[in-house]
Amino acid sequence: MKVSVVSRLVVLLAASASAEIKKRQGGYADLCSEVRLDDATMNPQYLTGDCGVGDVIGSVYKSRLDLNLCYSPNEDGVIVPTNKGIRLNTSQSYAPCTDCFIGNGYELPKTYYACDCVGPNGGVYKHSGVDLNDLIENEGGFLKCFDNIAERRPF
Repeated sequence: MKVSVVSRLVVLLAASASAEIKKRQGGYADLCSEVRLDDATMNPQYLTGDCGVGDVIGSVYKSRLDLNLCYSPNEDGVIVPTNKGIRLNTSQSYAPCTDCFIGNGYELPKTYYACDCVGPNGGVYKHSGVDLNDLIENEGGFLKCFDNIAERRPF
């Protein structure tokens, strides 16, 4: 089957637009330091970092984002980006994800977040991880995913 030049052009334009959107999402790691999980429970769900405002030298804010607003396990227990989905852990009566951690920068990148998760219908827990830097961004000192903006307070 022959693919027309117009069809190829449409596919290339769609791929280019998708890449442009992808470039604009995520990327908090460049302007945030001291990034860590901040939670007193066994299932850390808050990403905290000291995030710069960008072009304002010296302006840094402590920002705290609830990862439950950004990710959920899918039916197979794999962590996927989800805007206010079924959530990852402590916000529900059962914990679909346990033993969550963030990479230490040596064995795993500091932007790597992983848990042992089970899908919403139950089943076996499986290890699943995501690169938070692909979705979460720094918007003027705020950590943000989708339209969910973190709490922020000056130092």
